[in-house]
Amino acid sequence: MKVTVLGAGNLGSVLAILLAEKGHRVMLWTIEEEVFQCILLYRENPKYLSKVKFPPEVKPTTDLQEALDGTDALLCAVPSGAVREVIAKARSFLQGNPLIVNFAKGLEPDTGMRLSQVIEEELGGCNHRLVVVSGPSIAREILEGIPTLVAASALDLSDALEAKNLLETPFFKLYPTDDIVGVEVGGAFKNVFAIAAGMCDGMGLGFNTKSVIVSKGFEELLALAEALGAKKETLYGISGLGDLIVTSFSPLSRNRRFGEKLAQGLNPQRAQEEIGQVVEGVRATQVAKREAGRLGLKLPIVETLYEVLYCGLPPKEAIFRFLG
Repeated sequence: MKVTVLGAGNLGSVLAILLAEKGHRVMLWTIEEEVFQCILLYRENPKYLSKVKFPPEVKPTTDLQEALDGTDALLCAVPSGAVREVIAKARSFLQGNPLIVNFAKGLEPDTGMRLSQVIEEELGGCNHRLVVVSGPSIAREILEGIPTLVAASALDLSDALEAKNLLETPFFKLYPTDDIVGVEVGGAFKNVFAIAAGMCDGMGLGFNTKSVIVSKGFEELLALAEALGAKKETLYGISGLGDLIVTSFSPLSRNRRFGEKLAQGLNPQRAQEEIGQVVEGVRATQVAKREAGRLGLKLPIVETLYEVLYCGLPPKEAIFRFLG
């Protein structure tokens, strides 16, 4: 089976390796020439996944047409802000009706659309076999074989089951569900509160303060998600609360580390540069604030974090606002 992975960041790279180890032929597409050359020549991706060798079944490419030619399944692992552009370019190269599995987390900044909606809009219509995967899934832990469970959501559960069969290993499990809204919104907005949690770490405030912020953040996540049409039980599960916990507490979490750097005195731009990868929570904060205003919701952590990111509010002052 030929599988195409769009995006050679840490998650895309891990997915490519996982699929190759399952016996699939994998095309790993990237726009980064340096990443392409490293994988092609040295079978490594030091920028995103250091000290890991790619199996020979993974073929890197910068040619989107080559990547998609005759593919049976397409996995999207590009940053949320690039999903529309990449899918729009991919449309003319897709043949038949391949399974599409979206791993990108976030909402489109300008429109507030969920990424499944963006993909459907760019592909035209809603007859595509589209699955959304989200949950507590630090890429490096998946690679190391640490037991992981994520949600696989689709309007047609048979598509979610197909994604489960494609991706599942003894240590990487997928739980099928039909609540696409809950899975996507939980995966997008948990990053907002992970930044706030990271600010606690940057100030050395300990677990008392951090636990309050994470629990209050979950209340805001739940309120926003339900207002957007998500099922409450989905948010209490792995793609809501579970994802929030891992993103707020893992030392590998980009959003948590970004918040930590803000609290240590870096401005948002410099903090993002030091992380070296897209911090989805920055855009998600902007979208969350806008959607909360549209829906008439009061979300104090979202509003305060927005002031930190876009208005220069000092993180120390923000922490006390978070506590109410």
